[in-house]
Amino acid sequence: MAISSEWAWLPKELLDSILDKVASPFDKVRFGAVCKSWGILVKERRRLKTQVAQTPMLLIPSKDNIKKTRSLYRITDRKISGVKLPMPHNRRYCGSSFGWLSYVTKASFITLFNPFRNAKIHLPQLQKLRGYRRYGNKYEYTVKKVTLSSDPASTPEDCLAMAIFGEFKDLAFVKLGDESWTYVEEDRTSVYADVMYFKGGQFLVLDHRSGLVSIDVNTNQKKILAPADLEYTERTYLVKTSSGNLLLVRRLIDSWPFGLSSQGMTSCFEVYKLVLDDESERVVERVEVKNIGNDVLFLGDNQSISISASHFPGCQPNSIYYTDDYIDTKPYYPNGPIDMGIFNLEDGSFRPHYKPNPAHKHMSPPIWILPSML
Repeated sequence: MAISSEWAWLPKELLDSILDKVASPFDKVRFGAVCKSWGILVKERRRLKTQVAQTPMLLIPSKDNIKKTRSLYRITDRKISGVKLPMPHNRRYCGSSFGWLSYVTKASFITLFNPFRNAKIHLPQLQKLRGYRRYGNKYEYTVKKVTLSSDPASTPEDCLAMAIFGEFKDLAFVKLGDESWTYVEEDRTSVYADVMYFKGGQFLVLDHRSGLVSIDVNTNQKKILAPADLEYTERTYLVKTSSGNLLLVRRLIDSWPFGLSSQGMTSCFEVYKLVLDDESERVVERVEVKNIGNDVLFLGDNQSISISASHFPGCQPNSIYYTDDYIDTKPYYPNGPIDMGIFNLEDGSFRPHYKPNPAHKHMSPPIWILPSML
């Protein structure tokens, strides 16, 4: 008890300085367990959102092939954490935001699941998906992506979700607690690929030809911010850098898997900086860049993430860490979700991060997740 009391009286400025350097969520748990005052400090940090950004981890199948658990792969030291997280199923996850995974059920309901808290939030049924049979029994592939505006655990009254779904990649949004989704007017001229929360109840949505629109959930109005004037590419992403710049990322595939004997692999990435007008919010400049400084991008089925490598030794700066997120044909055949790696923007080189086990090719593919226990 005497030792615990001595730790409790350490100056808050010193504790803040120490906690700033604790990146691992598991180490934060240990930090908070030292004494009551340290635990309060950790909880306050989470509530006020003042902690240093965390590095994403890769959610991967566990070594023992148990379908109801997953492991975490740390990219900073290229090791698999000993923690096993409970999983409610062996399906594909169609989103990962603020530590919450998204998946769709056979009845077209979307569920948010936080494996660190073992908590679920059930969203309403996507009525327009009922009877949708394009993927046969692979109903989890009917929703391309779900993105959240904030952490539901911190802002349950204000959290919004936007979904890209269906054969024509339509849009719908819902506020936590609503009884039904609100559907955005259909647009058959655009095939949407990615979505991110912007500000003030607005989401930005990107299509495969790099057209950009905003959706205001307060009015359900759509506004064109940039025309779809680039060549179609199979994957495009939106991400905000650690310094606040908005990036458009195009992922080029060298061979799209139209049959069971072929499988597409990433050939390169193109990155563009978007400059928006302060008043109209329309894109006034789009410039291709080869250098994003110390930033590291994490792309895939997750909400796109950017962190600064200067805070996380072991991360490769000016690079893109990506996972296999193809869903348009019979998923992941013949070799499973193997198109994962690190792309260096400066020299265009590739290197691996996590090497998937061939025995796991029929399990849900790896996805980036931000640990959110604290």
